[in-house]
Amino acid sequence: MSERLFSPSADNAAARADVIEVSGITKQFPGVKSLDAVSFGVRGGEIHALVGENGAGKSTLMKVLAGAYLPDEGTLRFDGREIAWKSPADAKAHGVHIIYQELVLFPQSSVAQNIFAGIEPRTRAGTLDHRAMNARAGTLLRELGVQLDPRERVGSLSVADQQMVEIAKAMASDTRVLILDEPTAVIAGKEVQLLFERLRALRERGVAIIYISHRLDEIFELCDRVTVLKDGRKIGTQAVSDTTRADLVRMMVGREMKDIYPPKPTHKPGGTVLMNVEGLHVGNRVFDASLSVRAGEIVGLAGMVGSGRTELASGVFGALPARGTIEVGGARHKRMTPSLAIRLGLGFVTEDRKSEGLLMYLNVAQNVTAATLERVSGLA
Repeated sequence: MSERLFSPSADNAAARADVIEVSGITKQFPGVKSLDAVSFGVRGGEIHALVGENGAGKSTLMKVLAGAYLPDEGTLRFDGREIAWKSPADAKAHGVHIIYQELVLFPQSSVAQNIFAGIEPRTRAGTLDHRAMNARAGTLLRELGVQLDPRERVGSLSVADQQMVEIAKAMASDTRVLILDEPTAVIAGKEVQLLFERLRALRERGVAIIYISHRLDEIFELCDRVTVLKDGRKIGTQAVSDTTRADLVRMMVGREMKDIYPPKPTHKPGGTVLMNVEGLHVGNRVFDASLSVRAGEIVGLAGMVGSGRTELASGVFGALPARGTIEVGGARHKRMTPSLAIRLGLGFVTEDRKSEGLLMYLNVAQNVTAATLERVSGLA
């Protein structure tokens, strides 16, 4: 287990006090009670992990803390004073900043304009000071170790870079409480370590940080305390230094770890090759890539952010122009398109589900059947 990297000093009363806390919070939606009398608090100068299985109530609790939801029951306190947020803007004005897993950015605006949205620097004449805004945005990005042009349009950035813009946006404000929902879902390696360095620096400045993650290694590397939710109820809170991975898993799922990971059957290689990719080139990221996928196997595709993983997958599916040969079911194809890939039985779950994977203005049934309209429309 990793050694705790920071502990607020015993004589620092502010560091030991809960900056924000809830008591007996209940939130119910039609047919489901998302939160059931949950009490939770985070201190200044600590990184507090919030963990639990999908549907445990983590996101609902964070939205209550950030003013996006009003609780049905219970109280919210900020700096020891009972308060009811009027809106997310009210919470943000008090210094509560949340970075959702689904990023909230203006794709047609520049990086700098997104970072300083609502708090733009002004000239003496009262107009936007674009020069100062770009300079300050550049400084924030360099502190995060990100090489981005503040004038670049956010919609042209990768999901990983967009997330770093969100983090820079939080750093640009006077943040008292920072909530991060799965911040490492789309970054890896160096970017993760840079993020951790910034979070540790914010912790030392007295910021209260709530960190939601399914990656338990991150909890033990970064966090001071951890709270576990299950089925909308709080199971417990304890110091990370006093717990183990097995303890957390048992609290999250309600049974011992040995029951979760039974022995895997031995995989027998040699299945039929269903897809073979040879000499694939995609843009300026993928050069002469080859791989094969056999029946009954899972092939992992790994690499750092920017290594070409997403581009390779997109090229195989035809979502990006590619040169090379893709063989599916014994038939070779020099030019793949999404429609051809679908007819050949390929499925593709994109990195950016919201922008590229879903039709947000259509209902669930229309989204589910979007790739198989001929089968369900009666026009075949």
